[in-house]
Amino acid sequence: MRKLSSLIILFFTLVALHGGELNCSVKIQEPRNLSFDPKIYRTLETALNEFMNSRVWTDEQVLPHERIKCSIIINISGQTSLTDFESDILVQSERPVFNTNYSTRVFNYNDKGVKFSYQEFQNLDYSDNTYYLNLTSLMAYYAYMIIGFDYETFVPNGGEVYFKKAQTLINNIPANEKSKYTGWSQFDGTRNRFILVDNMLNPRFKLYRTALYEYHRNGMDKMYDNTEAALPVIYSSLSLLEKIRNDNPLSMLLVVFFLAKPEELINIYSKAPQTEKTKVVPLLSKLDPQNAEKYQAILKAK
Repeated sequence: MRKLSSLIILFFTLVALHGGELNCSVKIQEPRNLSFDPKIYRTLETALNEFMNSRVWTDEQVLPHERIKCSIIINISGQTSLTDFESDILVQSERPVFNTNYSTRVFNYNDKGVKFSYQEFQNLDYSDNTYYLNLTSLMAYYAYMIIGFDYETFVPNGGEVYFKKAQTLINNIPANEKSKYTGWSQFDGTRNRFILVDNMLNPRFKLYRTALYEYHRNGMDKMYDNTEAALPVIYSSLSLLEKIRNDNPLSMLLVVFFLAKPEELINIYSKAPQTEKTKVVPLLSKLDPQNAEKYQAILKAK
């Protein structure tokens, strides 16, 4: 009996070591006007949670507590047939800050007007080298982007291999499928999946990746031990983003960064010395003009 118990423990230990890298919550929000059986949404939700969390996305061994906490909310805006859907997809991820109970949001992206097909109970097949479904390509793409962004915050250029996997995934989608399901081509608007990963791998935006690392690893992770030293690092990382904005004022990467960070930055600098406040508010307002009014709260905080 004791031997059997040991084998069971060993089995679950091996499962934990070789389990997925993501702790992902996938939610399907049904359309207000239902034209088809709503049961398919629950079936799809269960299938996508299984797809994201049970699949192994890297070659690394990841313990359960090391899995990346993330969420994908698929807001179904329309269903044109029993198997064809239109949606907006909100993807978010976060990672813990060292020596605290606080988690910082790393990736926040709203993918609008996404079309996909799904037949209830069909297999959600995926391979890095073969295209199967737009739906599984979407999920795999965001799995790699979530992992890539997360790793960038721990190691300089740590997400390189996963951004390249996302780019390879896009290259493997047939041209006729890219025409049917938009967002995979550089010509599908000014902000899309193609442009996002292309920018992350483009040397022109290498300062962005440096900023991600400095902000999180040498800024946020040092806040608890030495706030006085961490604040200038965070400001310096924001200054790197300013250089990107000066050269590329419409950069998609700046939008992605500031979709994740306004509340956090307001909270950090509201408690900072006045000299830091007066220095950072004009910079934040320049980098993120949509939230310029919100940043004024930093100056008023005591």
